[in-house]
Amino acid sequence: MPTSRANDRVPLPQTASETRALLRRLASTWERRAMVKRPELDGERLFDESKDDFIADLLPFHDHPAFRACPEDMRKRILSCGWLAYNEKTVDIESKIVAPACHHIIDGDVPSLHDGISRQIAVQTLVDEAYHELLVLRACQVTRERRGLDALVLPESQLIVRMRRVQGQYSDPWQKVLVQLATAIVSEVFISDYLNLLSHETTVQPFNRLTVSAHRHDELAHGSIFKALAGCLYRGLTRDEREFFVEILPQPVGWFANIELDVWQAMLRQIGFRATDTVIRDCRSTSEENLARIDYSDLIALAEELGLLDGQRGFDSFASAGLVR
Repeated sequence: MPTSRANDRVPLPQTASETRALLRRLASTWERRAMVKRPELDGERLFDESKDDFIADLLPFHDHPAFRACPEDMRKRILSCGWLAYNEKTVDIESKIVAPACHHIIDGDVPSLHDGISRQIAVQTLVDEAYHELLVLRACQVTRERRGLDALVLPESQLIVRMRRVQGQYSDPWQKVLVQLATAIVSEVFISDYLNLLSHETTVQPFNRLTVSAHRHDELAHGSIFKALAGCLYRGLTRDEREFFVEILPQPVGWFANIELDVWQAMLRQIGFRATDTVIRDCRSTSEENLARIDYSDLIALAEELGLLDGQRGFDSFASAGLVR
């Protein structure tokens, strides 16, 4: 397991009332911290044609000989595709995972989260996420126009495909809701780190870096919010619901860590990269879910604080996902 960042983590309060008090404090800071309240980035002014749009080391095939040997103009187009895929996955997370989870809370579908403060912070988060969609879609449009990639079409990320596949295995609405909430919790715990590297990379496109940095600013708070919501949620579940939640919670970690080879194959073929099939085949020869890419120590800490790993069922579910040994 990756090294824990325990010194940077605020422990989850032990009781439901303490957790809701934490949510109340987080809700009270929204107007001061929310990026939607601040001036927008000027993409036309910040865009630097000479700089790469993405970091090569973040490509799943960055060390493949065919990529390393490709001409400079193709290398730059591939990096631009990486930026677009990074953002499209972000939009998928916001619009298809987190926003529906917020709506479940707002609509009263989650008995343990139907109190006023949970619904208020869900609405605030929903506003943040809608702004993030606007932020990154604008960044994608600038890149598409400047790099001649208007016609590029991307498939859905595996994170969405796998979540919906699991939801489809269950018939009860409450099970589908808990799959959605578990995926949202995992995504919001992880997304700040997912955004971290690019938000500090000064060698890439300034507009891209600042876009990611603005997004990450909100997500630092969202991680705390969703960990607190997870605490309120779990403490209010029935025994059967708890057992189901414990079984589901670790699964989205692997979905999040997927290196999205289907997306890459579609993009590389569209831009005419001749070695597409060779590169993708070679990448598929190893695991497509690379847990080494993400730091899941915060999720393990959350599971420990909720007592999920105390029972054999919880430990086994996290172990089967490769998160504990």
